[in-house]
Amino acid sequence: MKVADVSLTSFFAPRSIAFIGASDDARRIGGRPLAYCIRDGFAGPLYPINPSRDRVQGLTAYPSLDALPGPADLAVIAIGAAGVPDAVAAAARQGVRAAVVLSSGFAEVGEDALQAEMIAAARDGGIRVLGPNSLGVFSNEGGVCATFSSLLENGPVAAGKLAIVSQSGAYGAHLAMLMQRRGVGIARFVTTGNEADVTVADCILHMAGDPAVSVIGCYSEGIADGRAFLRAVEAARAAGKPVVMLKVGRSDTGRQAAASHTASLAGDDAVFDAVVRAAGVERVETTQQFVDLLYTLCRRPPVSGNRLGILTVSGGAGVLMADAASAAGFELPFMPQAAQAALKRRIPFGSAVNPVDTTAQAMNDPTLMRDAAAAMLNHGGYDAVVCFFMNWPDSPIIGPGLREALEAALVDHTDRTVAIAMNATEETRRSFDAAGLLVFEDPSHAVAALGASRRLGEALARDAVTQPDLPRPDPLPSGPFDEFEAATLLAEGGVTMAPIVEGETPEAIAAAAQTLSGPIALKIRSRDLPHKSDVGGVRLGLLGEEAIRSEAQRMHQVVSGAAPDATLRGFVASPMAAPGVELLIGGRVDPSFGPIVTVGLGGVFTEIFRDVAIGLAPLTSTEAEALLRSLRGWPLLAGARGRAVADVDAAADAIESLSRFVARHREVIEAVEINPLVVHPKGQGAAGLDAVIMVRTDVPSGN
Repeated sequence: MKVADVSLTSFFAPRSIAFIGASDDARRIGGRPLAYCIRDGFAGPLYPINPSRDRVQGLTAYPSLDALPGPADLAVIAIGAAGVPDAVAAAARQGVRAAVVLSSGFAEVGEDALQAEMIAAARDGGIRVLGPNSLGVFSNEGGVCATFSSLLENGPVAAGKLAIVSQSGAYGAHLAMLMQRRGVGIARFVTTGNEADVTVADCILHMAGDPAVSVIGCYSEGIADGRAFLRAVEAARAAGKPVVMLKVGRSDTGRQAAASHTASLAGDDAVFDAVVRAAGVERVETTQQFVDLLYTLCRRPPVSGNRLGILTVSGGAGVLMADAASAAGFELPFMPQAAQAALKRRIPFGSAVNPVDTTAQAMNDPTLMRDAAAAMLNHGGYDAVVCFFMNWPDSPIIGPGLREALEAALVDHTDRTVAIAMNATEETRRSFDAAGLLVFEDPSHAVAALGASRRLGEALARDAVTQPDLPRPDPLPSGPFDEFEAATLLAEGGVTMAPIVEGETPEAIAAAAQTLSGPIALKIRSRDLPHKSDVGGVRLGLLGEEAIRSEAQRMHQVVSGAAPDATLRGFVASPMAAPGVELLIGGRVDPSFGPIVTVGLGGVFTEIFRDVAIGLAPLTSTEAEALLRSLRGWPLLAGARGRAVADVDAAADAIESLSRFVARHREVIEAVEINPLVVHPKGQGAAGLDAVIMVRTDVPSGN
């Protein structure tokens, strides 16, 4: 249930704030937001609402919103859950445009009806609600502190250009505290709680247009409306604002995995990961990666290319960083020969290639580090340089000269990013940070952060990503469907399928198969056996009517013994396909992003190699080809090792048609799969040999 889509400005820049449930005790949840606003100098009126007190924290208190002397843009609600719906309704009557509900006791504990009542009151009054069960919102401009978080407990938060958007209040505050400890200022902090109204997507969309924000960090446990989220991150990308996301809940919850490769290979998290990365979001796996990358982005623009230089005082550390660079997608070009020769004269026992290793000789001559860094920046053509200095920066003898040498090297290269890994005190770390250097403890973490920065730079530089329009939903005939029915429906939907005939008895299928040419593939027909070969329900290369009839009789006996509970409906037969590359193409309806398509290597190796690409349906043929090119198995289609180049155009057309089938029938489909789709040499087409359509059991199908 959603209220009117009005601006979120009243959350971040209200002119006046009312505190419903305001406490005179600044340590309590109801007292902290007011105390923070007073301390941080909120310029507008602050209205404590407390019917039991005349004054709260030195301010005039009011018994209700109706008694206020003027309007309030924002209401902060910290009362028992049962009273919240009436409070929201009262706020709406008084023209309040936004409400932060700090109260808990709603859907998170099973009180869905109470939450729905609150949102109904908000909808009727045209008021936006953050929460309930939210830690609130903080805006560094104007002292807006509509939160009880201990993030603000020790004084005003340093200003910066980072926005943190989090579904979790406590962990969002933890992340914000870690960013502060790293020396990164915060412009906006918001936690969405139960997301009864305002969502993470809404907040990211707001930050995309907020001039105080340049970088967005997001913590999420689940996205309800995936396509709204994608619209928000595209708005941020178009505004030049990178989005870094820590999304938890990676376990594969793909439904009916045993019955469908598509479900098992494209579980909810796999879909989320593929789709948001394609949209330009950098998803990180750990808190350390989250902090490292946001620190990097807040200090320096995204790295502009993939040429990395490594400068070290340790050969071992240089190898470690080179490995990390390879994993991060960086190239490590050698220094030019002339530059190598000049450096080698200075460091005869080191390396001047890349990594450049000055050895301990730089302890005696800090200018050596200056000249090595300058040579890499002047002549190496590197987009970024990562340095390893052990504990040298902390040395009162070596440290100051080292910092000055690096500052001197950077004077003419302010467009380059230089990161250093070192063991040092906080004071030393901040001094190097203030000199324009990115500071890390772990050199691998430094390289990984620069790699992620580069990927985000590439995402920000590309053309807009547009979401496909969903077609009008269409019904399907009543299911479930066996292979013959599925193949027929897909062929009617535009997917090229191999010819297929059916027969209820061995005699009938043997006769029907005579209309097909060449050797025959015979399969049992059943709605209960999606993997027929596992129970002896597939026989290949049959020739002649008698051979087909005899094999059909034997097959029926074998399958009846192996799967006694399956209902057998006869047999299907198709001509044996000519050799080609076998693909799996499938689709399902993701609970967050709606219809999606999966493409990967097919046949019996699907689960072994798990080489799968995922996209939103419907796809164009161009987008379908891009999915094929993203596969590790792409060389099989491109003609590797003397193989014939496959008919990629035909494969892309089949994927496009299947994607439109899934999108049209998204309201009734659970999963669709063609395995294999055999792609023949270029110009000879592609055809599906086996098909599965699974329908939802909670939605009736039928025309």
